[in-house]
Amino acid sequence: MKAIVAFAFYLLTTICCFSTTWHVGPTRTYTLPSQVRLLVSDGDTIYIDGAIYSNDATKWINKNLQFIGLGTGANRTILRYSGDIPNAKGIFVFETPGTCDNAYIENIVFDGAQVSDANGGNGAAIRYQANNLHVTNCKFMNCQNGILEGHNSVTGSNVIIENSEFENNGYQLSNDPNHSGYEHNIYIGASTDTLLVQNCYFHDPRGQANSLKTRAQRSYILNNMIDEAAGYGSWEINIAQGGLNVIIGNVIIQGPSSANHGIVGYDAATNLLEDFYFINNTVINKFQGSMKYFNITPTSGITTFKIYNNIFASVPGTNNTMFTGNIPSVLDTLANINVSDYSTLGFRDPSINDYWLTSTSNLAIDAGVSAGNTNTGYPLLPLNQFQSYNAALLPRTIVNGTIDIGAYEFENMTGTSSENITNNGIVIYPNPSNGTIFLEGASSLTGIVKIELYNSFGQLVFTNEINFSKDRAMIHVPNFSEGIYFVKITTCNSSITNKIIVLH
Repeated sequence: MKAIVAFAFYLLTTICCFSTTWHVGPTRTYTLPSQVRLLVSDGDTIYIDGAIYSNDATKWINKNLQFIGLGTGANRTILRYSGDIPNAKGIFVFETPGTCDNAYIENIVFDGAQVSDANGGNGAAIRYQANNLHVTNCKFMNCQNGILEGHNSVTGSNVIIENSEFENNGYQLSNDPNHSGYEHNIYIGASTDTLLVQNCYFHDPRGQANSLKTRAQRSYILNNMIDEAAGYGSWEINIAQGGLNVIIGNVIIQGPSSANHGIVGYDAATNLLEDFYFINNTVINKFQGSMKYFNITPTSGITTFKIYNNIFASVPGTNNTMFTGNIPSVLDTLANINVSDYSTLGFRDPSINDYWLTSTSNLAIDAGVSAGNTNTGYPLLPLNQFQSYNAALLPRTIVNGTIDIGAYEFENMTGTSSENITNNGIVIYPNPSNGTIFLEGASSLTGIVKIELYNSFGQLVFTNEINFSKDRAMIHVPNFSEGIYFVKITTCNSSITNKIIVLH
């Protein structure tokens, strides 16, 4: 994980110095992103207003670029392509290592990336062949691939994908009821050293797509909602050639129409590290038939295969197999729940994918064990819990000294959450802001309130404590650069985080 942190810091310091800001929008000088392609320089920022930008695909030729969509709500920034993309790769393409490195993409919807069969049928919303990519708060829908990353000449790239949604991606052959094809929501190549996928929502894949396929040397898949739902997909997670894989705190749901009938596929053991950790996940199978939780192809080479504190549950009447293929000699399983009817586990409301534990979740509460650390020293203790890809992760606090089994901790569910303080009536305005932000709260909200402001890289850029004895407070930040920020408001028993946009 150190490599990703270093990359994010490098990207921030590089972009913030000597850069130019560009604006794209229907009422701007430049009405399409492609129109600034030959104008931008290394390190520039391109702000894209909320609107639909149709049939505009761009191969970018600079490094350290920031792309930030300014659209919100029903007026998001949408790059929509209908028909085959003529560049044969995708909507946003970064194809030259050393020239197109360190792209940062935020708050953009990519819709309809498709390449003709003659050109490989492998179109992507983002086709990334350079070094280092950071994607946050984006949506990928109706694409052959959401993010397709990799280049044979790159060996140390780092990829961060967070707070994003993936819907209805995969190859779909016209008029084929089996939707035969094998493109994916995310496909990360072996050029990646470290991959981090966190707080994302995957659902309704098509064409036997994997929700997430990785060949990275190190993959951290943390606190996501992966729901096949009504989709026709393959593996929820496909480990294509091994590596260090840390999979913690996810909710993973096999849908009733699954094409491959399996949760995790482990295809090969050819990376330098071969350590697999599957810790504190909640896995639900809704496919009525034969299904495998893990399919393991390698007959040797796996160093660690640890499965701790997971819930494996199904709809009644299925034929579930925990392992198919080859069971690793180093298999280490402990404190897992395996039941044939997920409705018996006391989840709060599975009909809306609410798999929080309740007081009746007796099998899971205080039944976990310590999973220790990876062989590389990464702690296998879940620190957060998924609530929504467009909301901050909730911290996971272990009570009674023993962790609960699954992706959620029971006591956190009963505490005051971010929804409670929102109901107390805090309003943040104006949004967008020119640098002055007002906070208003109901009269019931009194006392010391901590205000923190984070930039789009997650760095704290402003903090203050105010006495909310009145119903209104003001933050004045006129020197902040234009962009997206997150305001975190913390009281003695709860906190909320809201997004604001600063425009001058």
